Formats: sequence, C-alpha cells, structure tokens
Amino acid sequence: MSEARTFPFSAIVSLEDLKLALILNAVNPKIGGVLIRGSKGSGKTTAVRALADVLPDIKTVKDCPFNCNPEDPSNMCEKCRADLLRVGSLSSQERKMRVVDLPLGATEDAVVGTLDIEKAIQSGVQSFEPGIWHKPTRTFSTSTK
Repeated sequence: MSEARTFPFSAIVSLEDLKLALILNAVNPKIGGVLIRGSKGSGKTTAVRALADVLPDIKTVKDCPFNCNPEDPSNMCEKCRADLLRVGSLSSQERKMRVVDLPLGATEDAVVGTLDIEKAIQSGVQSFEPGIWHKPTRTFSTSTK
C-alpha cells in the first residue's frame, strides 16, 4: 500500500493567518486548538495535513491506544502507569503525527471515549472504549465535513 502524498506546508499561499494559528497551536498546545472555518475547497484540510507532515515525530508507549508519553508518568493511562511501576520502564516507539477528521456534531463521548456499556452489562467488567482521538491511527484534529 502506498502512502498518500501531502501538499507541502510551505507551498500554501493566501492562508497566512491560518498557517500562523496552526503553527502557534503546535508550538504551544495550551492555546487549546484552532477552529477553522471557510468555504469548501479553500484549503482548510490541506493546511492541517501539511502541518502534521512537517511536525517532528512523537514518542509514545508501544501499543498504547492513548499514545502515552513514556517519559511523563503524570499523564499516562492507568495501564501504562501500572506497567511502569511493575516493570520500571516501558517500550516506546517514534511515529509521525497523524490527522483526525472529526465529523460535524461529534459528541464528547465519540471524541474522547466512554465506558463500554455492552461489556459492562454482559460480563460486569468496567472497560473503557477509546474514542476517535485515541485510535492508534489518528492524532492531530481537524473538522472539515
């Protein structure tokens, strides 16, 4: 399977405010995100995907559905924190930043995840079902549809 090619971030013209907002948010995530609005075909998704392509690789705990940072126990999921305490270190991997396409009207549960009700009812076990944001194939967010 061939990897899709991304339009270069530096080649995007006439969207300077959008590019600046995306760069600032990438540098300081405490900004809290960027809401992008514009007409169809104006380059919103292209700009976000292009930015994700130039961002540095991120280090994550191998096989963690939440992409925990192996060097920050204060922000780890329960499983990674327990594994770290039990073993003393975690296997890590470096991977590219990825894009998440959030559907319009996505609920908080759909984005961040929720309790797996079916598993709780059937087997009486509490289990967390990760949302769109935590799927291993996705990371950076954009809402275009």
